[in-house]
Amino acid sequence: MSSFWMLVASFLFAVMAASVKMAAPEIGSFSMILWRGVFGFVAIFVWALATGRSLKTPCFGSHVKRSGIGTVALGMWLYAVANLPLSTGMTLNYTSPLFMAAFVVGAALWYKRPVQWQLVVATVVGFAGVVEVLQPEFHAGDMFPALIGLASGLLSAVAYMQIRELTRLNEPDWRVVFYFTLFNIVFGAITHPIFDQPDVYTTKSVLCIIAAGSSATLAQIALTKSYGSGNLLLSSILSFSAIVFAVIMGVVIFGDPIELQSLLGIAIIIFAGVCASVITKRASARKKKDPS
Repeated sequence: MSSFWMLVASFLFAVMAASVKMAAPEIGSFSMILWRGVFGFVAIFVWALATGRSLKTPCFGSHVKRSGIGTVALGMWLYAVANLPLSTGMTLNYTSPLFMAAFVVGAALWYKRPVQWQLVVATVVGFAGVVEVLQPEFHAGDMFPALIGLASGLLSAVAYMQIRELTRLNEPDWRVVFYFTLFNIVFGAITHPIFDQPDVYTTKSVLCIIAAGSSATLAQIALTKSYGSGNLLLSSILSFSAIVFAVIMGVVIFGDPIELQSLLGIAIIIFAGVCASVITKRASARKKKDPS
């Protein structure tokens, strides 16, 4: 089921990206972070109030770590995107599964558990597919923003590990997302007046804000479900599918051209995801057959 939730999250993140792109001439990037945070915060707050669920948490410190690290990673990624070619910034953001694989391997070796080497290889193959699609390029003077982009991938992986910690503390996924939206609001409110041009609110831009806010909130809930209860490496590998959905939406909605190299990259991403799913399913079946 965690595989399903990551695919849902990837699709919704692609919807969010398309909405942000459509609104870009009128709404700034940091403003969009603010508005998507406001949308998620209000939606979850009203839903929790209407259903009698409590927003109070005994794990406030863990929420601060997850939300704080995730928000800082988002800010670093935006800096990298602003100072690097878009394809390069996107590629660096998708290094988080590589860092996740390193964390999982390190933990397995430390606690003397079997290492899922096949999934590690699938992670590397999936990232190779991302590189094929995005075709990143580096120029002189790109070292610092590239390091910032790489750090955003590292911190994103740490934030996803924090999701697993919160799940083990029995925190519901909607509450995890609620506190993340709160940090998004604070971050967006601080950065929007500094870095963005004044927003222009039209029917189109408001509809894009609603689409981005709703898709981002639902995507975060689906992502939290996947990382919280599923195989961390499998979830990371399937997160590459957001690139596939984004390319398809680019062709259908924006009329973007698609090259043979991009098609090859998409095939590699799909291949890695299918292999990872099969490997995980077989490992799970063996474990059920022989619990010892």
